[in-house]
Amino acid sequence: MLRVLIRKEITETILDLRFMATALLCVVLIPLGMLVNLQDYEQRLAATQQEHQMYRQRYSVPVAPAWGKEEAQGFRPPSVMSLFASGLDPFLPDRVFTSPTGLFRTERHPRLDSAQTLLFGQMDFAFNVTFILSLAALIVSFSAVCGEKERGTLRLMIAHTVPRGKIILAKVVGKYVLVVVPFLVSMLIALLILEMSPNVSIGSHDVWPAFLVILGVTLLFILCMVSLGLCISTFTARAMSSMIWLFFIWVVLVLGIPKVSPIIAEILYPVESENAFSFAKRMAAEDIREEFNQRSKDIEKKYSDQMDKEWNPKFIQIAKKYRNPSSSEYSEEDYLAANKKLNDEWNKANRERYDKLHAVMLPLAEELKRHTAQSLGRLEQDHRNRRKKQVALGLNLSRLSPVSSYAFILAELAGTGVTEMDNLSQNAQRFQEQVKDIYYDQAYNQFNSGQYRPKAYNPFDPPTLPDMTYTRVSLAPVVQTVWPDILLLILFSGACLTLAIAGFNRYDVR
Repeated sequence: MLRVLIRKEITETILDLRFMATALLCVVLIPLGMLVNLQDYEQRLAATQQEHQMYRQRYSVPVAPAWGKEEAQGFRPPSVMSLFASGLDPFLPDRVFTSPTGLFRTERHPRLDSAQTLLFGQMDFAFNVTFILSLAALIVSFSAVCGEKERGTLRLMIAHTVPRGKIILAKVVGKYVLVVVPFLVSMLIALLILEMSPNVSIGSHDVWPAFLVILGVTLLFILCMVSLGLCISTFTARAMSSMIWLFFIWVVLVLGIPKVSPIIAEILYPVESENAFSFAKRMAAEDIREEFNQRSKDIEKKYSDQMDKEWNPKFIQIAKKYRNPSSSEYSEEDYLAANKKLNDEWNKANRERYDKLHAVMLPLAEELKRHTAQSLGRLEQDHRNRRKKQVALGLNLSRLSPVSSYAFILAELAGTGVTEMDNLSQNAQRFQEQVKDIYYDQAYNQFNSGQYRPKAYNPFDPPTLPDMTYTRVSLAPVVQTVWPDILLLILFSGACLTLAIAGFNRYDVR
């Protein structure tokens, strides 16, 4: 009986124009979107490789004499999984610059060649599923129950004592299969397109496992949309009413909640803007530098006063002894000779004073360096933590919509999600430490008029700066991050199916 009912649902839907439109949209848009994103990925990859090569040719070795103040540059290559979801990739930094202070900075060069894409939006896999496929699933299922009531076939089935549970189950399976089959066909075509590229290997360990998870989550998301359409269909008496309600709900789930949630999060948990934070950080660095300069001046004044207190009386004594005409020892020649001798002794003592001052100033310079790095690091970490709390609040609010959960899962699996920023910071910090060990710790440290260098370092033969080896987050931690959203999709599907069954059991088929 169940098999007959499923076959009936499939046959009726295949002959419907809605199914043909859905199949056409899937077979055309998903492969086309994959082709466009493949070309975009290859262009971004080639641009990154070209920039990296130019950097290695010109700046891999600091220009001599190298004083240890040069920046090393690291590049974040585009993720191959960004073919499926661009996510935050257009806004994530793509360059890392190290610093002798121990603080790295990130930067993103605007891609002017993709300005039109940013203006009209990118038609990637995530867009095609969340917008096109979700709407197609609702179009296929919105009249599953109320449409049959209008045609009178539902009353005939109930009159023949067909169990209502089997009817609703057959409708779920039938509508779901008719949406999934065109989707799988389109995905097969898209994979063939990707396999033709020399820069993408579907069978690689970086792509295949993540793709399987993406495919499974997408099938679950389609089930959510089909279940939602069937649920609303059991609570309405007319197909037109069901369509209107589903369109309203679709707008709320796809456009309303995901767009409004970040705004609500900013209102509930305000965080200063990046420009304001950069200005505050610069002011903090200037305050620390001013404090160091004042301490340096105090130390220099202390040593200078000691020299003046010790040597000025000696010069005065010579002047009184040899330059006083009333003195019996008056002699210009003796004065010059004594003054020269005293000057030589003073120069020697001044060099000793400078060495002592230098020995005191070097630890002070290192303390300034550490204090600046620690203070600014704490400011950045505090700002990053507050920003993460705001983002987490927005994400939690947006999870009221299964579309948001699905988009979040796809972005994380593609390496273009929220956690990729933390991964970028970790890679940048490792790169900073690597450059510090190889170059900064070996190079000159300069302050005011004093310099020093370890014997092992030659500023006219500086070492080659290392490359940043960018490490992607493996699949297991990503799955641990997104499993609550996968659970939410399951719960949403279960809730819709439960409501559909409950509503159909009380449905008036007359």
